[in-house]
Amino acid sequence: MLLKAVTGIAVALVLLAAPAIGVAHAKLPVGEAHGVRIVREHGAIVVVFTQRAQKLYRRIAGRVVEIDCVDQQPGPPRAGTGGVDPISTEAGGGENVRAPKHRRKLVTGDLTRGMDYCRIWLTARPVRRHGERQRTRLIVSIPLTQAGAVFLDEEEKALELVLALVGASLIGEQRHLLGWPTYELLLDWGGRAAEQRFVKLASPTDTPPAGAIGYYSDGQDHVADAILSKSGRRLFIELDGDVLSTNVSSYIFILRGRVTP
Repeated sequence: MLLKAVTGIAVALVLLAAPAIGVAHAKLPVGEAHGVRIVREHGAIVVVFTQRAQKLYRRIAGRVVEIDCVDQQPGPPRAGTGGVDPISTEAGGGENVRAPKHRRKLVTGDLTRGMDYCRIWLTARPVRRHGERQRTRLIVSIPLTQAGAVFLDEEEKALELVLALVGASLIGEQRHLLGWPTYELLLDWGGRAAEQRFVKLASPTDTPPAGAIGYYSDGQDHVADAILSKSGRRLFIELDGDVLSTNVSSYIFILRGRVTP
């Protein structure tokens, strides 16, 4: 039952998904992520893998990658969100490039301006599902603007919230619980790693400290988790019986084969 519930959360979030951009209160780094930089040469987008990104480059050496850069255009607030969860539309295209076997920059012919972030996908083996071509693995996402940096940070943290609830659901299934596991059961299952990552929320509306995932459960049908984005926004998912409340639906995507560097 718990696994069905959390699967329902993921499905509901995907159905509601449309990228959203929060308002950053602090400047976030742009132009580079995990040692991968986006620069311009003769106006075109060029990807530079620094020494720090050598391991990442090994994953793509000699293979075809897609460099996909996106412009996030804020739209009107989503109904029922109080104006805090705006809908956005994406504009952008992809450039296919074969990465040299030895680490070198990847040069594209993309002269498009105004992009907020770029993603590099490994596309060596085309896969089709439901009639659509699927990228096989996300290698890295690089923010180019503050809007892009906020989006990528909050997207990553939204995925952490979903994975935390998936983990809690699995605990409930393994222990044959009738409700969601308590915080104490979460720590008992996850050990020191869980203790370092999760904090207990006294109520589902509490806010955890920066860097931690807050977890609340009444041991029955009410569960919630929350996290602070780098820009100070409280992100949360709450399930009370069949009632789902969240402000991260815009960030939940099925990124097949996603790899976190």
